[in-house]
Amino acid sequence: MTLNPWRLRLLDVFERVGTVRAVAAELMLSPSTVSQQFAVLEAETGAQLFERVGRTLTLTPTGATLVERARELRDHMDSIEAELAEVTTEPAGQLRVGGFASSIAPILIKAVTAVARAHPRLRLELLEIEPRESMAALHQGRCDLVVTVDEADGALLSPTITVIPLATDPLLLVAPAAHEVGKLDVVSLADLAAERWALDHSGTYLGELVPRHCRLAGFEPIVAGRFSSYGVLLSHVAAGLSVAVLPELAVEPRAGVVARPIVGLSDRRIVAAVRSGSARRPAITTVIEALRRASAHPS
Repeated sequence: MTLNPWRLRLLDVFERVGTVRAVAAELMLSPSTVSQQFAVLEAETGAQLFERVGRTLTLTPTGATLVERARELRDHMDSIEAELAEVTTEPAGQLRVGGFASSIAPILIKAVTAVARAHPRLRLELLEIEPRESMAALHQGRCDLVVTVDEADGALLSPTITVIPLATDPLLLVAPAAHEVGKLDVVSLADLAAERWALDHSGTYLGELVPRHCRLAGFEPIVAGRFSSYGVLLSHVAAGLSVAVLPELAVEPRAGVVARPIVGLSDRRIVAAVRSGSARRPAITTVIEALRRASAHPS
């Protein structure tokens, strides 16, 4: 029996997303191609990996076991690559590094620039990835390293993932420059119940966190707009149309905006995460060290 790593990856994605069509969409394949590859995988293993429950295709216990073993195999291959890489002291090759939007300019680009100067044989590809998508990107192999936010919800707790603290990032209330909060040292969300709010989209880190804390403060935020771009959101605030909560990294110096700390909101914790099997690779350790330096003095 010869197992194809690419088909094992398809199976891994299916276990997470749940349908052939969703696998095809994520990996930019046709559903028929995915179905054909699953049929080949069943032939390779000589086992039934899927079963139909009504109109839904699900993994059999054998299929679920193969997913787990495939992940272990990938992590073991990462470990082998790391051991081989230790033979040389010069980081080389290509790494895909993911990061959330507001971390890219002040941290990732700064780190990548430093790495490019010091290690020209190491090529880095940057990808913008929402914090809630970062662990899936690591597990699927779409990224070798991610810079993400620890939301303290257990998402980063995995025996196959190594997490490295980088920095803390305060959450700030952002308002038009003429707003009365500019006269305060700190602000309370409860005092902003009558304001109109600019929010990130539902399902994102801030898109969920801000309404939740507003409700804890006793009010439902009046939504004036939802924007995935922090630059657009800041322009909306600067125009006097809203207030917002943003991490300090996302608050670009600009006329027309004032930012103040918020009572009761904890700083968010910025971390790097890698698959444990590859954590010792010289390329990985080099990039992490560059990220630490960039995080200490973001700009």
